[in-house]
Order: sequence, then C-alpha cells, then structure tokens
Amino acid sequence: MTSTAQTGLGVPGLEWVMSIQVAIATEDRLGVCTDGQRSNYRILGGHFQGLEMRGEVVAGGADFYLQRSDGVGELDARYSLLSDRGEWINIHNTGLIVLSDTGRELQAQGIWPIPEHQYRCSCSPRFQVAGGRLAWLTRSVMIGKVSYPAADQVAIHCYRIA
Repeated sequence: MTSTAQTGLGVPGLEWVMSIQVAIATEDRLGVCTDGQRSNYRILGGHFQGLEMRGEVVAGGADFYLQRSDGVGELDARYSLLSDRGEWINIHNTGLIVLSDTGRELQAQGIWPIPEHQYRCSCSPRFQVAGGRLAWLTRSVMIGKVSYPAADQVAIHCYRIA
C-alpha cells in the first residue's frame, strides 16, 4: 500500500451526508440470465435523515440485483426520496457486495441477513434533484456503506468525498 508520505498526495476525507433506511419486499427472482442470477427487490418505503434534510423513502423503484458467477453481487437500485419540505430526490445507487467464505456458506443455507463482519458492501450513490437548496447533491462525488439489519431492510450511509 502506498502512503501519503510516499506519494506526496493527500488522502481525501469523507463527510457524512445522509443515512437511508429502506424497506424492501422479498425478492422477485427472474432466474439465471446471460450475466448471472437476476432478482428484483422492490422498494416499499422507509425514511432518511441527512445534512439539513429528512423525509421518507417513497414506495416504488427497486434494486435490480445481479448475483455474478464469481459470487460477487452487483447492486443497481433506483428510487426516490421526498423531503419534509416537499423536495424530490432521485437516487441511482450502484455497488458491490462481497461475502466471506463463511458468509457464502450461511447464505447457501438460506440464512439472511448474515453478520455484518461476514460481508463488505459499498456503493456509489448519484442524486438527481431540481435546482435550489439541495442542488449540491448533484455536484458531489459520493460513496456509501450498505448493511442489512433485517431480511426486509437495507441501511445506506452516504458520504461526500471532500
């Protein structure tokens, strides 16, 4: 690993932007497709809280999930938020989930969610908003950490790269 001292480059910082709690339906299994096992997880609702914003996750949209042949899962979620001030925020969130060997064994046994230390799930959320107070969301590069507190819940913590 290259350190800051070796490259002379600073390491970017992270600023917390928002946390989103999403309720999802059980999977709609499409089956094996040319690129792997496809499943859709419909968005049922939820809530979010962030920097000077809060509101609800609007029912609709889905995570169009792909389980690749190498065992890595690809997230591809599209859904909307509605702030308590009436502002719409669209999200397109892509990411990867990588399970440990033990995590894969647990999943194969039908156990989900698995303990958080048995997987790594990160994402790259992109936001779409109308101009105004929240327009800064569209001018920021974001990363996120995803966890699964329950079989029907997803937690996403979004950070802006500073």
